[in-house]
Amino acid sequence: MNDPTVRNKLAIDMDILDRDDPGKTYGVIGFRDALRLVMRRKYFILSFVLVSSVLIGVAVMSMANTFTATATLVLERNDTRMLEAVTQLESEERDRAAIETEMDIISSRVFVGRVVNAANLIEHPWFNTYLREQSGDATTTTSEHIVGAVKTVLAKLLPSGYFAEGSGLPSESAQRDRAISMLISRMSVSRSGESFAVTVRVSTPDPELSAMLANTVASVYVEWSRDLKKEAMADAVTFLRERAEKIATQIADNERAIAEFSRMNALSSDERDDLLRKRIDEMSTQLTAARVELASARARQEQARRVLTGTQPAEGTALDSTLLSTLRSEKAILVRERAQHASNLGANHPQVIDTDAELGSVDAMIEQEHQRILDDLSGEERIINDRVGQLDAQISQMQETVRKRSLAEIRLRVLERELIADQKMHDLVVARLGDLDPFSEITKPSARVVSVAEVPTKPSFPQKDRILVGGIGGAMVLSLILAMLLEAGDTRIRSGDRIRQVARLPNLANVPRSRGWFHRRTRTTRALVERPRSIQAEAFRSLYLVCRAQLTIAKPVVLVTAPLPGDGVSSVALGLACSAARDGLKTVYVELDPRLSDLARAGADVPATPEENYCLTNATYPVVEVDGLDRLDAAGLDCGRALKRSKDMRLLIEGLRASYDLIVIDCAPVLVTEDANWMTSLVDAVLLVTRFGHTTEQELASAVSRLRLNRAPLLGTVLNGVDPRLQTGEDSLGAMSYPRQARAYLGT
Repeated sequence: MNDPTVRNKLAIDMDILDRDDPGKTYGVIGFRDALRLVMRRKYFILSFVLVSSVLIGVAVMSMANTFTATATLVLERNDTRMLEAVTQLESEERDRAAIETEMDIISSRVFVGRVVNAANLIEHPWFNTYLREQSGDATTTTSEHIVGAVKTVLAKLLPSGYFAEGSGLPSESAQRDRAISMLISRMSVSRSGESFAVTVRVSTPDPELSAMLANTVASVYVEWSRDLKKEAMADAVTFLRERAEKIATQIADNERAIAEFSRMNALSSDERDDLLRKRIDEMSTQLTAARVELASARARQEQARRVLTGTQPAEGTALDSTLLSTLRSEKAILVRERAQHASNLGANHPQVIDTDAELGSVDAMIEQEHQRILDDLSGEERIINDRVGQLDAQISQMQETVRKRSLAEIRLRVLERELIADQKMHDLVVARLGDLDPFSEITKPSARVVSVAEVPTKPSFPQKDRILVGGIGGAMVLSLILAMLLEAGDTRIRSGDRIRQVARLPNLANVPRSRGWFHRRTRTTRALVERPRSIQAEAFRSLYLVCRAQLTIAKPVVLVTAPLPGDGVSSVALGLACSAARDGLKTVYVELDPRLSDLARAGADVPATPEENYCLTNATYPVVEVDGLDRLDAAGLDCGRALKRSKDMRLLIEGLRASYDLIVIDCAPVLVTEDANWMTSLVDAVLLVTRFGHTTEQELASAVSRLRLNRAPLLGTVLNGVDPRLQTGEDSLGAMSYPRQARAYLGT
């Protein structure tokens, strides 16, 4: 019983069963998986769609109708600029930015204010909501109903005066601003592509009011564009007139300034008549000649000094005059005479002395003549030098005068250019004024109305049919998304593949879900007997065959348990026992549930025997529907003492082995009591039952962990209550995978 050899053999066989299919792919979601997801969440999806549809229907039916009227304007392709040059007066073609700007102008508060004034919307309660609040009229929209109801409730709960409204209406400007804001919210301006046609749409609850406002917007814009252009032309004409007068005055002032400036600076209009420049030229010539004379006088004076020093002969110089020539001749004669007298008469002779006296007189006369000539040369030099200085000063003074006149001429030319520019500007302004002034009262608007709004007969909102269809479709899509989210967070077991991934145990059998009556044990054996070829019977038979193949020992003891109550342990244990009994094995079904069960649920005849006589010999009762199957309620078995010790339970099982070929024990849940763990050392195999769509992965993992801690001989799991339509993954479910073919073949 439960020896290591059997355990090792069992482990090898479980590895074989647990081997993955190499041709199988995981993580691929196909159409069948999506269909199964819908089947699993059908009640949630149907409830969500139904509730959403009802809410959408209520919301749609409570919506107020809105009527939209449409008017169309066409903007002029060309836009005239009033103050352009005459050559550009024709027009400039509008571009995309200009058209978009005009559309923004139509939507601006300034323009909409003109529409409010034209349509007198301040007196309309739909636009001036202050009137509605003051008069206490009934609200017209669902949101206003809701807001009003909330305010009423809060007014009762909060202190008095918390929601008190101010007495009287606000100022007229505040009412006008409210009307403008409401009209902007109900109006839209658009165009199609690059077209110059602009469409104005106005939506209100009143179709006639919508048409009137759309036409008012179009007509007010046309008139406003005409008024703006007329005002711009009038402003341009006024500006040009003022500018022309100002320029004319400026021209006159410039002409007077030029004349006065020319007079004050003695400016000549012809350079040939400029005497000052001619005088400068003449004096420059005289200055040059004077400087030449001065240089010549200084050169003669220098020659005379060199002659006096004896470094240069007197011939050909300034000291060579007639008187000097005569005196020099006389001196030469006297020198000869003295030399002759001195040689003949002696040095002291009176004639020699007289000759010496004459020589001294001649030398004095020569010296005087030299001094006179030098004085004449010096005087001449001073005279010429003074004349050069005078000429130089006069020329400098004249040049300063010329420089000042040149600067004056430059200023004069600047004034003349300004005068010419002012004259040209005056001509241009006068020409433009002549073009605009005759047509200042005749202007053409920059837009025209090409389509007048008609009174709408059908509401533009809400389009109830579309909203209902779209809402229901959206609810269906949203329900599917929510179902996927719920499915992603759902950890309940729905396939043998998931059991193998979580618990690393093979799923030995898939028991189909009962059809309302099969969940009760009173019907289990009877259904298996009455329909031995049903899908349920084949599932239990498959479980029995797997156990027979895995448990090669004689008279094995199989314990059937589950993580939590309600997983169908009793049905699986009875089904396994019935299949074994029908195969010819004498089988006993032991109910080890601590709760005292009604024995009649298993189809056994329970005699009214006192508890003290309730022992093993008379506590085993045959199941009348199945031959070879007995039932033992071990939880109520006493035999003089309760079965609370392992030794007593071992003796009970050994007693049963002596009489039966297979012992199937229905044990309490693993996560509720420790009965299953207590029995692990006394049995040969443990079957863990999980309920399809009920047992979670955490519950399964916890139960397997508890059993493995107690070294339980886990044979595998049984997935109970399987619905093939709700299965996840691609587990082979045997006959359940082909229900129509199975029923047709088996005739069930």
